[in-house]
Amino acid sequence: MTDRKRRVYCIILGWVMIIAAIALCQGIAVPVYTVRSEKISERVRIVLVTDLHSSYYGPGQEVLIGTIEEQSPDVILLVGDIFEDIRPHRHSIETLAALGEKYPCYYVTGNHEEWSGEADDIKDIVRDCGVTVLEGTGEMFRGIRICGADDSLPGSQFEDCVQMAGDDVFTVIMSHRPDRVDMYSGQGFDLVVSGHAHGGQVIVPGLLNGLYAPDQGLFPEYAGGEYTLEDGSTVMIVSRGLCRNILPRVFNPPEVVVIDLIPG
Repeated sequence: MTDRKRRVYCIILGWVMIIAAIALCQGIAVPVYTVRSEKISERVRIVLVTDLHSSYYGPGQEVLIGTIEEQSPDVILLVGDIFEDIRPHRHSIETLAALGEKYPCYYVTGNHEEWSGEADDIKDIVRDCGVTVLEGTGEMFRGIRICGADDSLPGSQFEDCVQMAGDDVFTVIMSHRPDRVDMYSGQGFDLVVSGHAHGGQVIVPGLLNGLYAPDQGLFPEYAGGEYTLEDGSTVMIVSRGLCRNILPRVFNPPEVVVIDLIPG
């Protein structure tokens, strides 16, 4: 092999390694979305956390906690699969304990908490961490209404949330699965926050927003990002989640989502 060929091969190999490192990056991304409404009376910053699946983020979860603190949230919404049905709960508890001590936090279950067979016990753990569990219930926070339902939808909890919506109060519903979009549209909700899709696992920048997501299959429509639902007035924001496991996330880093609610 000539020296010229070696140099070309080294350059190609170097670029391949750089692209692979970027594609498989596990650093936390922080997308920021802005939602404006005349129903909002003051600026509220939401941090959306989903699909942790008990993943490890440094001793005491310091990497994740530090990233969230840097965003200066007013409130944190934990929208399901914070716990894992086949993993120990340690990292989930560390995360919730740190956040619940410092911020107003609200939680709903995801499918993995429901699959665990210990959803009620998990909810007790969540409450012990100072986090409010929403089960077809809602609370007012700085002029907005935050409601949420267990993942075991459709059911009475979701209907209870529907009964709260549709008035002059800006209403957020926490519901784990974005594929249930037809349920959310036209119900009077102003903002839906979800996770579950894991960003479609594999992204091709500029071409493909996600390859595969649970319950949506190949090329999911709601893999991650901001969507306006068919009613034209409901915004849905889907987090790509924080799960780190044996399945590679390609051009799809874990993320903590920031949502700024703005008057107007």
